[in-house]
Amino acid sequence: MLEEGEGLGFEMSVGKWTLHKWCLVLSVCTVLVYGTAGLVCALLTWFRAWDHADVMYVADYDLLVLITLAASILLLTFLVGISGVLLNSRPLLAVYALLLWPALLALLAVGYTAYKRSAFALDRKLNLAWSQWYTPRGRAVVQDSLRCCGFYSALHEAAPSARCYPRAPLPGCKGKLLRFERANLAAVWGAVFALVPLHVVNIAVALLCANHVTRAFGKGLTPKRYRLSGDDVRADAEALMKALKDVRPVARPGFSRAPTSGVFREDKAYYDSLEDWETDTNADTVGLGIRRR
Repeated sequence: MLEEGEGLGFEMSVGKWTLHKWCLVLSVCTVLVYGTAGLVCALLTWFRAWDHADVMYVADYDLLVLITLAASILLLTFLVGISGVLLNSRPLLAVYALLLWPALLALLAVGYTAYKRSAFALDRKLNLAWSQWYTPRGRAVVQDSLRCCGFYSALHEAAPSARCYPRAPLPGCKGKLLRFERANLAAVWGAVFALVPLHVVNIAVALLCANHVTRAFGKGLTPKRYRLSGDDVRADAEALMKALKDVRPVARPGFSRAPTSGVFREDKAYYDSLEDWETDTNADTVGLGIRRR
């Protein structure tokens, strides 16, 4: 049943895998690799596990949400794809090929957002965000992480804290925040746009190889025009009966049993009458059944 592509169980014999199936396995594994990498980076940022993760959480919150969403879609796509490959299920592989397109859109959304923010008037965007979008709590988080105070100086829209006050010797956050955002956004869109060609190759592999995961052609079903119906069976039976009418029937042999004639019984002596038997017996014995020597 596994050779027919019905998807009823695992095919443990790796030697029977087709070339198309090996290509699918490698393709699905690459989806797992960069999907897991994206999700790990997103989780490390959500839990503030690396230096200046707080700054990205405040300044690029929407980008962080997009990265998490894209990584989740990629991992879901991987689960569907690896299930379809191991179970030889062509419907699951069709769903896998379909899910690769939303994953591509999610990757492009991350890359486009990061590139547009980094390439066009980043300093003005940061100035506007500091003045209107960041909350006092968000400003304090950025100031504590970058060790700065205010945007231009300590007197310009600073969030008061133990380190940041009007006469604090700390510099403004504009320069440090601008350098961090340029480096961080460039790393994000560079990594995403580098993955897009690989993802397009995965889409092509899924479209070309999903229907050849086994050596069976199609679904292994007889085409509709070649299927037998009840009328076809009755017509064939009538034609067969007409053909057998012209054939001479073969006589069935009867039951046989052992012959009663003594012609072929060589292990016993046969006599024509009882007198002959008694004469032969008496002549050969002396009495009490003892034969003469």
